[in-house]
Amino acid sequence: MYVVLIVGFFLYRRIRRSIGFQPYKAKRLIARTLIFSLLALLLIAGCVNHPISFVYTLIGIALGGILLFYGIRHSTFELRSGIIYYRTSIWVESLVLLLFLSRFIFRFLILIQIMGQQKNSLNSSQYSQHFMKDPLTIAVFFILVVYYIGFYLFVYKKGKIKNQENKTTLIS
Repeated sequence: MYVVLIVGFFLYRRIRRSIGFQPYKAKRLIARTLIFSLLALLLIAGCVNHPISFVYTLIGIALGGILLFYGIRHSTFELRSGIIYYRTSIWVESLVLLLFLSRFIFRFLILIQIMGQQKNSLNSSQYSQHFMKDPLTIAVFFILVVYYIGFYLFVYKKGKIKNQENKTTLIS
């Protein structure tokens, strides 16, 4: 019961963060970029045991790049009370959220099914082996990783420029 509440809370926060304007916070953007980069490197390292996973990794990277292109192209920035806010198109945000939620729910259902069949908890190596054999999950993960890393770096760079412009305007 507590697990469902905790997962529900994190999903609520993820949805809330995905849709609408977000305040520009440089340290948070860099931290998220580093976390996604480390996760991507760990997953690529895990692909060594399953070479076909590299194909799905490349597919995910390519699709993530396309999504990133549209996300950057449709980004808007606003200055409200001296704070910079950013967002991308509602369609791009919704697609990213749909990808995340659909794979999350799918993986959660698969995990419940596997645990029910085995009548005991999975160890981490069994779960990671099952994860590595699922090409769609790998592709979706890399779509999201490429999108978030690229978008956060774009927002970081653009936010620094907007911050400089804001400081220059205040001084003048």
